[in-house]
Amino acid sequence: MLNQTAPPPPKSAHCLMSDVGISLLNKQHLRLASYAMEFNQLVEELATREMEKKDWKHVDALFSRIMLFVATHFRDEEEMMQEHGFPGFAHHKKLHDKFVDEMARVQSQINNRKIAFTGKMSTLLWDFLYGHINTEDSIYGDFYREKGIDR
Repeated sequence: MLNQTAPPPPKSAHCLMSDVGISLLNKQHLRLASYAMEFNQLVEELATREMEKKDWKHVDALFSRIMLFVATHFRDEEEMMQEHGFPGFAHHKKLHDKFVDEMARVQSQINNRKIAFTGKMSTLLWDFLYGHINTEDSIYGDFYREKGIDR
């Protein structure tokens, strides 16, 4: 899907994200990056010990916030694409849907307490965000700039 390898998640949300030229979406990208870093730190911590009830509560709360915000962001992004006739909308929506499906599988594993917080899990969200924003979202950023749209 993406040909970029994401660097490790940074320690700051002001990170390696492309400016897509739309203030609202840039702010949302930074918030998603912040969630990705928080998730990464939590998973790395949980990989070193047995899960306790309070850990599951933390995971549940964080992942729920992430899922809700991803839905909000994708909705905002897709509405703007449709409003301005972005020609790559169908492709972009498919990428969003695929990611949401993957996150829903992870949510199901969390809900069933059948998930291993090791390896790739720690960078799941960050890897998607880095590649998606810097590759796919930069395409609509260029489109909006060419049309003179800079909210």
